[in-house]
Amino acid sequence: MTKFLNSKWAVFCLLVVIVLAVFGRAIWFDYVQFDEGIPLINNRFFISDISNFLEVFKHDINYPSAVAPYYRPIFILSFMLNSQLGSSPLAYHLGNILFHILVVIMLFWFLSELGVKKSVSILSSVLFAVHPAVIPVVVWIPGRTEAILAIFVLLSLVFFIKFLKTAHWYYLIGVFLSFGIAIFTKETTVALLPILFFYYLMHRNEKGSEMLVTVSSGLVLIIVAWFFIRKSIITQINDLSFFEMLNVLWSNSSAAILYLGKTLLPFNLTGLPVLENSLFIYGFITLTVLVLYWIFAKIKLISLGTLGLIWFVALLAPSLVSYNMPDNMIFFEYRLYLPLMGILIFFASSDLIQKLDFKKLKVLVPGLVVIVLFSSLSFIYSSAYKDKMSFWQKAVADSPSSSDAHNGLATAYLMDGKLEEAEAEFIKTTEINPKEKRVHLLLGLYYLDQEIYDKAKTEFEKEIEIDPKSFVAYHSLGRIYGQNKNLKEAEVNFLKAFEINPDYILVHQDLAVLYFVQNKHPQAIAHIKELLKRQTAETLHPQILKIIEIYAKETALQKSL
Repeated sequence: MTKFLNSKWAVFCLLVVIVLAVFGRAIWFDYVQFDEGIPLINNRFFISDISNFLEVFKHDINYPSAVAPYYRPIFILSFMLNSQLGSSPLAYHLGNILFHILVVIMLFWFLSELGVKKSVSILSSVLFAVHPAVIPVVVWIPGRTEAILAIFVLLSLVFFIKFLKTAHWYYLIGVFLSFGIAIFTKETTVALLPILFFYYLMHRNEKGSEMLVTVSSGLVLIIVAWFFIRKSIITQINDLSFFEMLNVLWSNSSAAILYLGKTLLPFNLTGLPVLENSLFIYGFITLTVLVLYWIFAKIKLISLGTLGLIWFVALLAPSLVSYNMPDNMIFFEYRLYLPLMGILIFFASSDLIQKLDFKKLKVLVPGLVVIVLFSSLSFIYSSAYKDKMSFWQKAVADSPSSSDAHNGLATAYLMDGKLEEAEAEFIKTTEINPKEKRVHLLLGLYYLDQEIYDKAKTEFEKEIEIDPKSFVAYHSLGRIYGQNKNLKEAEVNFLKAFEINPDYILVHQDLAVLYFVQNKHPQAIAHIKELLKRQTAETLHPQILKIIEIYAKETALQKSL
């Protein structure tokens, strides 16, 4: 066995086999209808067209069918590249599993670069590979953002370690490139700075340490460039100020104990964790274990053990900040993906673990028992993500006080045509949070699809009272007025939707048709041009194609006269 593990390729194969054994069946899972709808379904025409490669960097993650406060082009680019091989749930799930495999291999590489003993690096990587907290990143398609982020964070650190040792310029370029890709994947990358600085303090006598100013300046320039690019793109949603972020962070600080508990005792996992329905006892037990281990293992202040704790705190802190109100905050477990590595570093780097002889069965068995336990938990719990009903029913059962959970289950029922069940869940949603967004919108869309226009109109108007920026509600109202031949009110509502979201394709389509039937050809042509900026001719609505053909024939006729 020892001879087998001496080969890096053998270790890589072992890690791949373990991940596939625990999570391989996820390739057959369906969408759970939680954040997949906009990027993978509504925007399928956009992400499936590789010619939109550069457009990804010019817009937020929900472009072109919606708006979002998040600028993560590498995340969306992963879907675009994935869709070239296939755009089914199977293809995307396979992509997620491959990302996780790559992260696990890179974690092994990174621990080795830190100087962690090979046997400990292998065990730590396996523990991470099968840890129940990584489940949403592996089996929930939008969770891949954490895996992509982890790849480039780990790559940045490996290059940084090598640069400090050698001072070779190409490693410095590697640091900058990896850090740049990471920050365009997710803004959490900024939290990498204190980790890099602490590692520098540990190795400030090495060759590359003399270039601290150069490294720092380069990283700051990348952050500044990203900040202004993002600010120029995210214009429709107001960002939280620095003091608002600190206030939200303080309000949600108790959740750090919740997250901490799930690192060592991951027994209370759920898709939508809220504080009201969560157990903190696991967190306090874990905190006690960490303190006692720190004392018993005699971990020094300037050490990899401390680096691991800084890693956990720094990379977890952004997860406690959200655009949601503190009383409506969901503490998603996928955000534990990167911070979890810090706890592994804390234990794996200690002399107490490093001195253990894992060739002895009595030393190896406890680690194997934990791996088998975690693997079993992950295999069982991952089934909650196999389809929308499994996910949302468990979310409601685990977090009954979450309006988001009830809203999600109501939507799942609505998609299956179970109106009575959906209405019951929508009522529970509004009882918990009377101002919950999208409740009336979804009911309205359902009634609109069923051609029950009076009820649909009422629901859309209620949605607008709660959320005056609901461009979908305005657009849908416009469709109802158009259906009733009230073209003036239809135009008013379409233009309101256009004002809120100028990139919304459906409103461009309907305005083009509305202006065409009213012989307002310049306006119709203007909206058709906007559509052509966002779609290829092949993906245009048939009605728009007919209008284009008519205009093309008229233009040809005029040229012949």
